[in-house]
Amino acid sequence: MPKKRLPIIIAGTLLVALTLPSCSSTRMVKMSYYDETTYEKEGEGSLYNQNLFYRNDRSIDIADPSVLYVSDPNDPDYGSYFLYGTNSTSGFFAYKSTDLFHWDGIGYALWYEDADSLGGRALQQDCWAPEVIYDQAAGKYYMFFSATPRGSEYANMGYVAEATSPRGPFQLIDNVDKYSTVEGTALKDIADLDADNNLFFQRFLAFDPSKLNAKAAELGIAEEGVDLLRVLDFHPFVDSKGNKYLYFTVLHNSYIVGMKMNGWLDPDYSSLTILARPGFASPSSTKKDVAYEPTSNRINEGGYVTEHDGKYYLTFSINSSSDKSYSVVQAIADNPLGPYRKLTEAEGAVLLSADSSMRDDVSGTGHHCLVNMDGKDYIIYHAHNSVENGGNSRHLAIDEVKWVDVNSTAGQLEVMYANGPTTSIEPLPAKVSGYENLAEEATFTATNLESGSDIGALNDGLLSINRFANYEFNQTYVKEEAFIAETNIEIDLGEPHEVKAIMVYNSKNMESAFYDIKRIEFDCLADDGSTYTKYIDNLKFDWTAYTSSDDIDVIRPSGSAIAEFDEIKCQNIRLTIAPASLDQIAVHGLNDMPELSLSEIRVLGK
Repeated sequence: MPKKRLPIIIAGTLLVALTLPSCSSTRMVKMSYYDETTYEKEGEGSLYNQNLFYRNDRSIDIADPSVLYVSDPNDPDYGSYFLYGTNSTSGFFAYKSTDLFHWDGIGYALWYEDADSLGGRALQQDCWAPEVIYDQAAGKYYMFFSATPRGSEYANMGYVAEATSPRGPFQLIDNVDKYSTVEGTALKDIADLDADNNLFFQRFLAFDPSKLNAKAAELGIAEEGVDLLRVLDFHPFVDSKGNKYLYFTVLHNSYIVGMKMNGWLDPDYSSLTILARPGFASPSSTKKDVAYEPTSNRINEGGYVTEHDGKYYLTFSINSSSDKSYSVVQAIADNPLGPYRKLTEAEGAVLLSADSSMRDDVSGTGHHCLVNMDGKDYIIYHAHNSVENGGNSRHLAIDEVKWVDVNSTAGQLEVMYANGPTTSIEPLPAKVSGYENLAEEATFTATNLESGSDIGALNDGLLSINRFANYEFNQTYVKEEAFIAETNIEIDLGEPHEVKAIMVYNSKNMESAFYDIKRIEFDCLADDGSTYTKYIDNLKFDWTAYTSSDDIDVIRPSGSAIAEFDEIKCQNIRLTIAPASLDQIAVHGLNDMPELSLSEIRVLGK
């Protein structure tokens, strides 16, 4: 979008009479709080309490992230998470965390110091997209990944390595006594196998070349003129019955395929199945019929499988990883190997994206994994360091995923919805901060609701983010609460709680956004049993952070007005929120938008 004039948002003092319901207490106390909007000189983002909130800043440069939870109680790292990804040309540096949000580097999990060793030559370059799984019976961790060997015409070969710790060191598994060349010659019978040639690295492959390529040829996915299948983006998966599967992408045609594994080193080659083809709703489709995949699209990659209530969900990336349009979408099946059907936009197919490339604050959101922590699901993914240029420099990001019921031609479905991608300040999980979102179980009432509204959107847990991606889905299932005029909102927490912060999420549309929060009142209970009311007037919204740099008439999504304060014991909270004036937001009320819309309200407490 072209550059426009500088913002003409005027912060005026609003001298209006309060219309909030009066509380029983007559003692009113002005609250001291922090609104998370202080900027250091030359700082790109505001200062915020990192013990209570997080923001997807560029903290770890990594691409293709995968996360392993250490489930073995005998492991010294039991209960921790390990992060692996593309971050070195010839190996993989790993990180450790206890909470998914704060990571410490622990060194290289896979690295051959001797570049002239067999392993060093096998991993000369293009070490991409590792994923690790633990096998309890074997007591070992297995890492699947791809790399390009030295001195060979082949690139992007699929390898497997093992270790007894998630920290590594992982070592390539030598299958020289088991594997044969594509032509059927046993590797152990080749005299010059260890020379720099097209053969030495085949002993370390995740698959027997002769067996995999025979099945690939049968399926029609072998690459013409190349006898070894080029692969990447492995994903090992164990279903609820204990069956093992391995998913990966065939590089030359960008098909996502899967196969059953008798063991992590023993593939069932007969089960190799095509799961996704670029542009096609299912592998059996006869024409390209997926609206969100352009006709020229040649990429389905980074597959990840989730089992949920008897269904299997294949989430994967589309478009080029260097492009702003790189996104995560979802398909559904009744079995781990499909057949998978890509969801439609009306069903919420696009799980994570830069909103049809219209975002100016985030780009290239893709290649992900899904992790459950304390009953909540999170998507961990990479985003471009440069929104303007895209490319291969990427960093780690994380957002919550919710499950939503939708209607489809196949009946009612549960699908994933990501509260992201975000570049905004978001609350840390209760496990990390000690404070949960009390609003999820609270009772809300409000004045001046638009006709047909039931106020449920204010605490349904869904952030209204996308304006363009999944347009029909976002209009139907992920709603903002709309008001016809200034509204008074009351939140009843059910009983007194220790409250630490409140977050009021703005509309994703500038035309129906608020400028600030006119008034917030908290009915408080003192230690001696007396009651009093604390209040905040004109709580700021960070327009510096959430106004598009390309167009001042566009608001960045998922931004909230935040008040953080010393804990107060509180049950009832009242807010007065007024529509912005034209002096504050020049486009307010245009394009048939509601006078005022809110995405969500969160109350952090315990």
